[in-house]
Amino acid sequence: MRNFTLFLFLISFSFTFGQVVLNENFDTALSLPTGWTNNDIATSGELWTFETGGNAPYLGTGNTAFYTTAGFSGNYPIFNSDANGAGAAENTALESPSFDCSTLTTVVLSFKHLFVSGYGGEGHIEVFDGTQWVEVGLYSEANVTADTYTSGEIIIDVSTELAGVSNAQVRFRWVGNYSYYWALDDVTVQQPTINPPDAPTTPTPIDGAVDVPIDTSANPTLTISPFEWIAATTGDPASSFNLSLGITPSGDDIGSLTGFNSGGGVNYNWAYSTTYYWRIDAVNIAGTTQGTVWSFTTEADPNLSTDDFNIKPLSIYPNPTSDFVNIKTDMTINSVEVFNQLGQRVINLKGDSLLENTIDVKNLKNGIYLMTITSDKKKQTFKFIKE
Repeated sequence: MRNFTLFLFLISFSFTFGQVVLNENFDTALSLPTGWTNNDIATSGELWTFETGGNAPYLGTGNTAFYTTAGFSGNYPIFNSDANGAGAAENTALESPSFDCSTLTTVVLSFKHLFVSGYGGEGHIEVFDGTQWVEVGLYSEANVTADTYTSGEIIIDVSTELAGVSNAQVRFRWVGNYSYYWALDDVTVQQPTINPPDAPTTPTPIDGAVDVPIDTSANPTLTISPFEWIAATTGDPASSFNLSLGITPSGDDIGSLTGFNSGGGVNYNWAYSTTYYWRIDAVNIAGTTQGTVWSFTTEADPNLSTDDFNIKPLSIYPNPTSDFVNIKTDMTINSVEVFNQLGQRVINLKGDSLLENTIDVKNLKNGIYLMTITSDKKKQTFKFIKE
């Protein structure tokens, strides 16, 4: 079996309020609901199937990820490309019956899903605007790193495509070949009659917190926990929350976790003595309200004394860079690791080089990276920009 790395456990739930024109939970039977179609566009013979039970493939024996992580209930459709094996290329769409949006001015599509990325698998969300299929969402290795997954409730405003359309449809089109899987539940199209929620307050870690501990008990996995907040008691309720994290005051340049529950922890390549920025966005069917950006600073490395940090300088240059990063130090360098914004290690070098050390970063994509340098006396993490 191919390697699969599990990064996140996310839980979400949903509230729907409004004029509903499509509502399908797939619980009637373990087969296509009335009016739905398995459109085998590539004529591969491989179709969406219908299953029940929370155990999601490759997420660990006996897991309940479909029910807990993705928020499913009862039955659900799944295109399990990996289970089909290597064979014909797949292009199969699960298509809804036609529904009437002719009297609607605002149209929102929502669904729950769990998409596992890898080996070219793609999940396309498309709507029929009365004339043609229009793509309104895409999951692939370009936006879900290979061998990871994304899950939870997805809300997409499709007013531009469907408002006023009398013969609208939605479909979920899988493209791949032995490329993991995509599962869905609770597909709804409606015109909301509520307002977006107000932003949450009262964060933990508190804004400006220092010496926030990093849990290394599951090394090499590093965790900060808990991330907590209080949901607004004013306005219409949120159905879920998104956590954004950054190392700049924008608070989102590292990335975002959808469907994040208050009290959860975040696994990441956390660096000691580093300031991070984060925010919580509140979500419901009517929209998303961006929260205030808060900050906290992690603890100093408990394995290093104050003297260790002060004995011998350590720096990197140039920054930003397009090709090489130089490490300036008169210490012995034991290792250099570079991590991308998803916390994945993209460079891992070991050796006893002295003085000027040159790291080739030409092949990295443009963006923000963290470089962790370990010597016999010191361990320090630097941010640099590849441009």
